[in-house]
Amino acid sequence: MIHLYMTRHGQTLWNSQWRIQGQKNSPLTVQGIEDAETLARRLSCIDLDLCYTSPMPRAIHTAHILMGRRNIPLIVEPSIAEMDLGRLEGIKAADFEATDPESFDAFRNHPDRFIPQGGESFQDVVSRAKAFLSRVASQSPSDAQILGVTHCILLQAMTMLCENRPLSSMRSAHFVKQTTIFHFVYENGAWQILSMNSDKPESEVDLIHSSSDEKSHNQGHTDRRDHQQRENNRYNF
Repeated sequence: MIHLYMTRHGQTLWNSQWRIQGQKNSPLTVQGIEDAETLARRLSCIDLDLCYTSPMPRAIHTAHILMGRRNIPLIVEPSIAEMDLGRLEGIKAADFEATDPESFDAFRNHPDRFIPQGGESFQDVVSRAKAFLSRVASQSPSDAQILGVTHCILLQAMTMLCENRPLSSMRSAHFVKQTTIFHFVYENGAWQILSMNSDKPESEVDLIHSSSDEKSHNQGHTDRRDHQQRENNRYNF
């Protein structure tokens, strides 16, 4: 059974400003770095064989944090780059909503109706996600444990494919939190999802020896992340 642990990159400056990034980039924030470090500690119990990452610098930075001192290959994989959003990249989501509400609604809720503005269609992204899953399935040992760092829309495409849902459901079925785990497994010729938006791997034993200070520190991360996710859930980018 192949285990594929996918995550969305840590929070970036543009995430905190509610700007659409696409294939443009902004750096990880302090929160984004700290959240990635927290996830790295939780992944320490997994004997990873390699890591795939989107070519976006924010994903590569997150991947390096998650890998830590592991001496494993880091493969930059174009097929899991974020969606090319053309002229939308860099603008605030609220401005997009205000100036072109019909297109914004299609982007947010009806991916099958969205007309690209100089970038990719959602079907283009689904095709890339499908190619990535096929590559991992065909090129990995049957007991491989693999980490992947990607983006919101790519993970929505991957979950849609695994659940055999139509394109129209891609954006509304599952929200994608940052630096949480989407655990996919490949067995008997098919991909399945074991968990989504999980704070730790399925096989991790609860850290019962965590100090109260660490628990308090992590609660602060949770409070900040929950506020961010509530806003992101409105825009879903």
